[in-house]
Amino acid sequence: MKKSIIIIIAIFAGVFTFNSCSKSYDPGDWSQLPDYPTKEEDSYDGPTQTIKVMSVNMALGNNAGNFPTMVNMIKAYDPDLLFLRQVDSKTTRANGIDRPQVIADELGMNVFFKGREYGGGHFGNAALSKFPVTEEIGEFLTFVPGSGEQRMLAMVKTEVSEGVFVYFGGTELQPAERRVQAIDILRVTEELEDPVFLLGNFNEQDGPNAEALPYLKGTFNLACPAAGCTFNAPKANPNGVYDYITYQDPNDKIIVDSFLEPFKNPETANTFYPTVATFKIKLED
Repeated sequence: MKKSIIIIIAIFAGVFTFNSCSKSYDPGDWSQLPDYPTKEEDSYDGPTQTIKVMSVNMALGNNAGNFPTMVNMIKAYDPDLLFLRQVDSKTTRANGIDRPQVIADELGMNVFFKGREYGGGHFGNAALSKFPVTEEIGEFLTFVPGSGEQRMLAMVKTEVSEGVFVYFGGTELQPAERRVQAIDILRVTEELEDPVFLLGNFNEQDGPNAEALPYLKGTFNLACPAAGCTFNAPKANPNGVYDYITYQDPNDKIIVDSFLEPFKNPETANTFYPTVATFKIKLED
């Protein structure tokens, strides 16, 4: 009898220990979700730094001639922080052009690119900032050969005002591995003490069938308005969200200013509208 009681107590203690650790992400048990954050009404009226963030799908494929039009579209938005997904750097289909660097030069931005080898160059994601960059984070995410493409996280730490830092970057999750890839990202961001902006295509819609978003939303907030995110693809008849803008705000520094509707007809061959939002960063505690 005593042996049975000891076993029951041990099991209870193990369950309690697991559930009490909200930052423990175990890819083997999808039933354990973090608590969703809540954000109270913000009454801050001190000084702020306004920043515009933008996420763009750069999947131009072999349409190298459409790249200048894409650059002009990005310049029209004039973002302060820019995330490029599915972007070529020095590949043969890009005519050897380092596309992230060209965009950075055109907009006066610093750039960090993380990609895999492809077509004589690299293919991946890039994080760009008009502000000084003090740290770069590039991680390849969990990949099962035969399930699709190798995906990666590209992120920078940037000083948006004197002594005020944010992390900015993003990814495109592989549909088959998106749950474990979301956890890969959370393991990178969970210890960061400054605000984090995470953008990109999570390859799912927010709802009951979501697999990655329930994990990300344990730490990150969606920047979309309460009514929901703006559909951004396909351009002819948008029917879903393919680029998200989310943020992690451990010290209550971020105020969502506006979530921008896409331009009516961006003149690009890309079938995705860009996703853009503006934020205010508190400059005082």
